[in-house]
Amino acid sequence: MATTTNSNVRLLTVLVDWDDEDVGEYRFLVDEKHIKYVTVDPGVLPKDDRTFAPILIPMLPPFPPGNWNEGHVSKDPLTQRPFFSRVTHSDLPEVRNIWHDRRIDHLELKYLDRVRQNIHHVTCPAFSSPVLVKFAEFPWQIPYYEAETTAYEWIEAKGIGPRFLGHLTEDGRVFGFVMEHIDGARTAEPQDLAACQRVLAKLHALGIKHGDINKHNFLIKNGEAVLIDFETAQKCSEKAELESEYNNLESSLRDPSRRGRVGIPHQMPG
Repeated sequence: MATTTNSNVRLLTVLVDWDDEDVGEYRFLVDEKHIKYVTVDPGVLPKDDRTFAPILIPMLPPFPPGNWNEGHVSKDPLTQRPFFSRVTHSDLPEVRNIWHDRRIDHLELKYLDRVRQNIHHVTCPAFSSPVLVKFAEFPWQIPYYEAETTAYEWIEAKGIGPRFLGHLTEDGRVFGFVMEHIDGARTAEPQDLAACQRVLAKLHALGIKHGDINKHNFLIKNGEAVLIDFETAQKCSEKAELESEYNNLESSLRDPSRRGRVGIPHQMPG
């Protein structure tokens, strides 16, 4: 007989250790409106079924009712069955630098596809065409988004990166941002060196070091370059450091590896 256990639960993101030696991390949507972050002890779930939602969700114990946002699943020592050993309502970390005047709730989004890592192509009623969202899929990632949100404030209206369109919220807390989707852009290649140099020089003129100038962080459209991925950007007054980054650009564009393109493994889009 088909089970209805957790039929109101949808898996959004999963991060597991394939050796099953560390806890698994999950982000769920319950009743199409409540986000629950759940960790699962190693050995609790069959190793091969921990990331496949149709099998995973019915195997989990029933989600407890109530206003909780973090839970932990352990194995009952008597029955050997999984159970929620802890649920709490935590003040989850959030991005503090709220400099833009628009906030968008994640429930307003319709996901089209995943671009890379934590970047998703979406539609949103606030915008007439698809946009991109980038957000912390787990609370411990917030510092990266704090840094990148601040970097976008530094480069606002400078013609360096995509337009920052607003802060993305989950249950009221800011955990990411919405940005312009540059339709028809492609990843930079060695022949785009001059365009990439121009946009990097603009960034350096503001006293900002990007910190990760791999070729996938330069998008090319109509012969001009746009910089993306500012998680490691920082203010820099050391001229030698900025010159070194600029001088390394050519070799970065010639790098045949896929460094910078590969997403975080074992994660699923919403």
